[in-house]
Amino acid sequence: MSNSKTSYTSRRAVLKGGVAASAALAAPTFFVGKAHASNEILKIGIIPAYSFGLYWLIQDQGFAPGIEMQFSVFPSGPPAIEAMVGGSVEAITVGSVPPLAAMFRKVADFREISICGDASGLFQIVGSPDVKSLADLEGKKIAVTSGSNFDFFLDVALEVNGLKDMPHTRVNMEPIDGQSAFIAGAVDATVPLATSRKLIYDALPDANLLVEGSQMPIDARPSIMDVFMTTEQSIDAREEVYVEAVRAFHDQAVGMLRSDNAAVVERMIVWQEGVGRAGVQAADVEPLLNGYFYFDTQEIKDVYAQGILTNALRVQSEFLVANGRIGGMPDLEALVSDRIVAQI
Repeated sequence: MSNSKTSYTSRRAVLKGGVAASAALAAPTFFVGKAHASNEILKIGIIPAYSFGLYWLIQDQGFAPGIEMQFSVFPSGPPAIEAMVGGSVEAITVGSVPPLAAMFRKVADFREISICGDASGLFQIVGSPDVKSLADLEGKKIAVTSGSNFDFFLDVALEVNGLKDMPHTRVNMEPIDGQSAFIAGAVDATVPLATSRKLIYDALPDANLLVEGSQMPIDARPSIMDVFMTTEQSIDAREEVYVEAVRAFHDQAVGMLRSDNAAVVERMIVWQEGVGRAGVQAADVEPLLNGYFYFDTQEIKDVYAQGILTNALRVQSEFLVANGRIGGMPDLEALVSDRIVAQI
C-alpha cells in the first residue's frame, strides 16, 4: 500500500507539462429522461458508469411512474458530493470510497441507501508499451484519482502482487484526464474509467493490461460497491420518492437486465451517447454492463441485513486511514442506512 516510497504529484503539474486533458465531463451535463405527468422531480447526480445508468433506464422505461428523474453528469465522486452538499442535486450515484472521506469530515448527514452494483471485476491497470508488468512501474508515474475506488484498487493490486513497498509516483487526476495523460505519454500507467478505456486501446494498441479485477483471486479481490446516496434530511423530506426509485432499480431495472439483456445493452448505448460517449457499440457495452454484479430486491435486502456493505466499507476505511487519506474511521453505522431498502 502507499507509504513513504510512494510520492504524489498533482494534475496541474502534469498538465503544465503539455498534456491537453480531455474536456469531456469536465463540467456537469444536465439532461432528463422520459417525462412523466407528475410534480415529483428527483434531481440525481450521476457518473457515466453502466451500473449507474440503470437509474437512467428507470426513467427511460417509465419504471417509476409519478417520479421524473433529472440527471446531472459528473466525472467522479468528489464533485458529485459537492453538488449534493450545495443543493443542486438531491442524491447521487457514486463509488464507495469518496463518501467515506466526506463522512469522516462530517460534511453532511450522508446515507448510502442502496447499492447499484459490485464493480470490483471491472477495474484495470493499464501500462504503456514498455511496461510489461506491475513490477516495471517501479519509479514510474501512475495516473489515478487520489482517495478513490481507483486508488484503492491500485493499492490492493500492488499488495496482492507483493509490491506494496515499490517506489512510484501517483499523479492525482480524474479518470478522463488520466486517460489523456497516459495516451500523451505524460504518465506510464493509469487506472481508467471502464466506460471509456476502449479509447486507450484504440489510441495505443500496444498498451499493456497489467491487472484486471475479474482475473484476481476471489479472496483477494477488493469489494468495491457503487452506491446510491443522499442525506438524512433529504430522506426525511422525500422518503416515498426514494422508496419508489430504489424499488424500481432492484425490481424492474435489474429484472429487465436479467430477462432481456440485449434490450438493456441497446438502451445503454443511448445512455452513453447522452453523456458524451457517442460511437459505442453493443460489443463495447455488453462486457462492461454485465461485468458488475447487480442485486435484485431480495438480494439487496440480504446485503443490508447481513452487513455486507458495512463490512466492505470498513475494509476501505481502514485502507484510507492506514494510508493517510483520512484522519480516522467514519461512522459506518450511520452512513449505511436500510431505511429505504427495508420498505421495497
